[in-house]
Amino acid sequence: MPYICGVDIGGTFTDCVVIDERGAVTLAKSPTTPHDFSEGFFDALDLCATKLGLEVEQLLARSDALSHGTTVATNAVVQGRGAKVGLIATAGHGDAILMMRSIGRVAGLPPAELLSFAHTKKPAPIVPRELIREVHERIDCDGEVVVALDEDQTRAAIAELVEAGVDGIAIALLWSFRNPDHERRVAELIAEQAPDLYVTRSSALVPMLGEYERTAATVLNNFVGPETSSYIRSIEQRARRRGLRAPFQLMQCNGGLTSSAEAAKAPLLLLESGPCGGVIGSQFLGRELGYENVIATDMGGTTFDVGIIHAGRAERTDLSTLNQYQYYVPAIDIQSVGAGGGSLAWFDETSATMRVGPQSAGSEPGPVCYGAGGTEPTVTDADVTLGVIDPAYFLGGAKTLDGDAAVAAVARLGERLGLAAVETAAGIVRIADLHMAQLIRRLTIEKGHDPRDFVMFSYGGAGPSHASTLARELGIGTVVVPLASAASVWSAWGVASSDVVHVHQREQLADFPLDLQALAPVVDELRRDAREQLRSEGFADEQMSLRLVADVRHRLQIHVIEVPFPAGPLDVSTSAALLTAFEQRYESLYGAGTANVEAGVELVRLRCTASAAAVKPVLSAARATGDDAPPPPASRTVWWPEIGAAAETAIYREHSLRPGATLPGPAIVELDVTTIVVRPGDTATVDDHGNIVLTIGRER
Repeated sequence: MPYICGVDIGGTFTDCVVIDERGAVTLAKSPTTPHDFSEGFFDALDLCATKLGLEVEQLLARSDALSHGTTVATNAVVQGRGAKVGLIATAGHGDAILMMRSIGRVAGLPPAELLSFAHTKKPAPIVPRELIREVHERIDCDGEVVVALDEDQTRAAIAELVEAGVDGIAIALLWSFRNPDHERRVAELIAEQAPDLYVTRSSALVPMLGEYERTAATVLNNFVGPETSSYIRSIEQRARRRGLRAPFQLMQCNGGLTSSAEAAKAPLLLLESGPCGGVIGSQFLGRELGYENVIATDMGGTTFDVGIIHAGRAERTDLSTLNQYQYYVPAIDIQSVGAGGGSLAWFDETSATMRVGPQSAGSEPGPVCYGAGGTEPTVTDADVTLGVIDPAYFLGGAKTLDGDAAVAAVARLGERLGLAAVETAAGIVRIADLHMAQLIRRLTIEKGHDPRDFVMFSYGGAGPSHASTLARELGIGTVVVPLASAASVWSAWGVASSDVVHVHQREQLADFPLDLQALAPVVDELRRDAREQLRSEGFADEQMSLRLVADVRHRLQIHVIEVPFPAGPLDVSTSAALLTAFEQRYESLYGAGTANVEAGVELVRLRCTASAAAVKPVLSAARATGDDAPPPPASRTVWWPEIGAAAETAIYREHSLRPGATLPGPAIVELDVTTIVVRPGDTATVDDHGNIVLTIGRER
């Protein structure tokens, strides 16, 4: 029987999902191993193979695909342990990466830190000034050569950087996205003098307008390139030695897979790619279930990640922020906040109040209840104190938690607040939930979406324990815990179900009405390049899907609106159709009458997303038995903040629930790797695919 394997490395656990041709899911969680991420990768694979009664060699040999979401590139940036990078820039513009467009002190910081501006600072430079070399050359905004590249000066710059011991060189010249000839020549000169260096050209990686953001992307790619490419090779070689014959693919931040060879060339696309798996899995399942608008929420041990699926498509962005660096990369728009199961609760001496996060206990030492050396209470410790998590049934009973230690840690914090342990625990959970709800508001209400028009998908090891509170806070009526136990490894499931995706884009500044004669060659080139790349990876034309979109804005404005490019040949109707689509989309976001197209509208860029369907999992369906009453449950005492008291609560196990089962709240469903909380006033049902659907009561 063939298998599809997906592995996702998180901050606390490494998740593995194996799906067979019938749609049956086998899953495993193994502690993430920061000292060597590949250990956790193969530990999780080994656990899945054991559950299937196989050796890992047999599992890999029978796999049609092995897909991987990794945090290696992200961690290299956050921890500042990337390669030693040199930068070659146009004369007079070498400091762009250091100036950071004057936003480097605050970019990406949470509001609480912005309020203390005096304590903000720029991040450590990923390329110090002494490793930046400027060369004389100039290409203008039309792509014309104004000053030829000074090759002698360039050779000298390369020699100086090699002498300084750089591991790679980033090349970011002015207007190179209009004409890449000078950047190509610099790369050729580097190959002549130092062929072993890792080299990135901005015109090849992110051919977009915006000197700082394009340079930052180029330098970041070089910063993570050597370590990430080495990691990819190591994983693939080890997997092939153990029997893998199928493609080894990496998850990208654009929501699709790419080959290991392509990932090694552009590891920038792996930054922040892990959470994308969950969003793509939610998009896939949402279409199957008929949900067009989905808020995808992932609460793990370290962070809470949110992505928005609107009208069946995950919302995207071209501008990302990591470690206060803003950089260009086509990506799914996912935002995070430090509110996971391992988030620490602490007493703020300045305000004499309790705070939660963003600090996390992580996987080492983890929450106090893990018994691995943690001393400060976390959100997980609060859930144990309230009775939501059974210490004897953590990870399906594979791990026993120290409940007494969790209660004691929460109680110590409560003493400083004058609260009992359960009151303190309820406060910890409430603060964490409000942090998460505020993040969802930023991605919905502040971007023109009403969260009441959405269904929430809740996954991650800690997500289903908190989902109903978030939904009630936001007015969301339905929460889906996808495929029950698979929810805790949903990002890995999404990685396993993703398509191969590549994004090609061109800057194309032009006023409306558009000059279609000038635009046609650009459209043809984008489509041709997209098809050729997929063909080079072994896909036939009939397996490909191309989607062309345009970024459009009001003239002289900053923010752009993505609108679909009209299908068919370019003709006189194309420009009018784009303008109409822009006006409708703009007013849907900002209100009727806000799109003043008479003031002028301009095209900024064209983008072609090329995808090829990878091997897809099958969603198995089981018919309801007609008996919607599950077997008599067990029970235990749980403290419910909604009623301000403890109550005897029904406890169900997943294996006892059949499609059609209905569970009134308060109740708790204990799965092997997560806990679903059905709060007072809510109802849970099991659908035909094994999803657990929470209907949220309207009363508060």
